[in-house]
Amino acid sequence: MENIVEIQDLTVSFRSKRRTSLFRRSPRVSALDGVSLTIRKDESFGLTGETGSGKSTLAKVLVGLYKPTTGTVNVLGRKIDFRNKDDLTFLRSNVGLVLQDPVRSLNPRLTVREIISEALIASRTFPRNKFADRIEFISHLVGVTPDLLPRTPRELSGGQRQRVSLARALVVPKKLLVLDEPTSALDVSIQAQVLNTLKSLRSELDISYLFITHDINVIKYVSHRIGVLFYGKLVEVGDIRSIAASPKHPYTQKLISNVLTLKRTQLTSEPVSEHSPAPTGCRYRLVCEHAFERCGEEPPHLEIEQGHIVSCFLYSKDNQIPPVTAKAPS
Repeated sequence: MENIVEIQDLTVSFRSKRRTSLFRRSPRVSALDGVSLTIRKDESFGLTGETGSGKSTLAKVLVGLYKPTTGTVNVLGRKIDFRNKDDLTFLRSNVGLVLQDPVRSLNPRLTVREIISEALIASRTFPRNKFADRIEFISHLVGVTPDLLPRTPRELSGGQRQRVSLARALVVPKKLLVLDEPTSALDVSIQAQVLNTLKSLRSELDISYLFITHDINVIKYVSHRIGVLFYGKLVEVGDIRSIAASPKHPYTQKLISNVLTLKRTQLTSEPVSEHSPAPTGCRYRLVCEHAFERCGEEPPHLEIEQGHIVSCFLYSKDNQIPPVTAKAPS
């Protein structure tokens, strides 16, 4: 199957605002560390993890807002040079972004029609005499009714604002849509409507999704595969049905068990930051109940079954520690 996006060994680090001394530069903090994944044509790929795990950083790399420190990003077979203006134009013309908060992402002074038109003006791919037809077409697909077009964002409900964000992202055809927590600010009933719209749009527009959310149940509903991030490290990747039924990495097991028991607690004792730098080896070992001496080394990426990759020594063939058997959700 054709890959829309191929990410290889992606690392993104930022200079900390905290200086250790007057004469030394502040330390760098890695938001993403050696992440590799692919997103296939017509696929919805779910990405989950706690706050601070690097999900939004990855989203912003894919639309050119952040530049990789190391690693490569290929979109539609083209290696993106983030210092090249033509490559960034190519990236942004093929990848759209929908943010978590539609209130702050929409200009309150513009009407819905003007907000959607902005994307057409910026793209320079549609003549102005075609704007009305294109806006009418995409508005109908995402559920923005004609009576909403002359309104401003403050006159809309949360669900209506998010549909406007979708229309703005898709009015210029895209191959990949990055959705960063698109339903987290919505009521449950409105969430369901937006998710159903997204499912229908994927086949209607022949588009792939990178769906970022904390909610495993949302990923199970809209995605084919899932990636689990833990403070910049991709610890497990595979088919959503396989991982939901039998998660392998201890962190993934905790995430899913917390969903099943309706717990919303942070799984780490202390977040990785410039004040508490990441440990060597496996980052989860400081709070992992299965940790042993070898976890002080960097764990390999092991393919335990076709397409199911886990980064954990528990599944290494030369390891004498018995693997963990995860309980399947009921």
